[in-house]
Amino acid sequence: MKNHLYLFLFMIHFSTGCILSDKKQSTVITGYTGGSVVLPCSCADPQSTAKTFTWQFQRSVKQWIEVFEDEKYRGRLVLFNESSPKNLSLLISDLRIEDQGYYKCMTERHSITISIELTVKGCNLVQNTKSTDEVTGYAGESVVLPCSCAELLAKPEQIQWMYLIKETYWEIYPNEKTESHKKRVKLLNQTTSGNLSLHISALTAEHAGVYYCSVSSQQVTYTLHVEEKPHIYTPISLSIHQPSHQTQESTPPRPPHHTPQYIFILVAVFPLALILPFLALSSGYSKDEEASSAVVYVETASTPDHTLNVPVQLTEYVNTNAKLT
Repeated sequence: MKNHLYLFLFMIHFSTGCILSDKKQSTVITGYTGGSVVLPCSCADPQSTAKTFTWQFQRSVKQWIEVFEDEKYRGRLVLFNESSPKNLSLLISDLRIEDQGYYKCMTERHSITISIELTVKGCNLVQNTKSTDEVTGYAGESVVLPCSCAELLAKPEQIQWMYLIKETYWEIYPNEKTESHKKRVKLLNQTTSGNLSLHISALTAEHAGVYYCSVSSQQVTYTLHVEEKPHIYTPISLSIHQPSHQTQESTPPRPPHHTPQYIFILVAVFPLALILPFLALSSGYSKDEEASSAVVYVETASTPDHTLNVPVQLTEYVNTNAKLT
């Protein structure tokens, strides 16, 4: 009996199907052009599954259309119910301004729906403060012409950079239709959807002129001037650098050495003690030598035969100490 009761309750539960959660709540969701957004919808009972369900978009006040049957959504819609049966949420990618409006999620019980208002923000260019801004670059270098959306998350559906040549504008991005700009232009930051600034490399004089950034019907205009890079002359002075005394480590002054006074007395007296005996000995020896040594001059004269009588002075040294005989 109990088993039959459980089976009866299960059949009632299964027959009710998916009752949507938050059926009375209206949700507002904001997305950005080029991005993605998820419109939430799910069954209130986690054990229930929807037999059939649909997503509709309000094209006009009285007209609702199936989004999977509308050509404009082709290739841009994904459902989550395959991985999670009770999750009936809808993913819309590559958002466009025309996706903005009211959506509703409906199951087999059409009296229960979830309504969602989707707002899509597009790219509105940040306008220049002047009608035409002046930008200066230098030959051989790079320059950036700024252009961006007010909402940096918004990706424009179409972006063009144009260049004026002889009163005619030529496209240089995304298609390089001028020989002078080939392989020289790119968007500055391709990871940020709303940054549309143009980077031009290897500037030459022929790149000077008028450019404009175009998104839908909006434009931002620049005038580019290309100048020669100024040369900076740095005077060179030759000088011989002597090692700086300030960089050398200074030897700390030594404290004065105090020599005891008796050292000076010994140093002065000791040489005198040595010299005085020597002087005394030298004096005595000199007197003896003077006494013992004398020069005696003996003058002799002889007149040899057949010679001139020329007196000759002879000098003889006589030892005065010898005894006379």
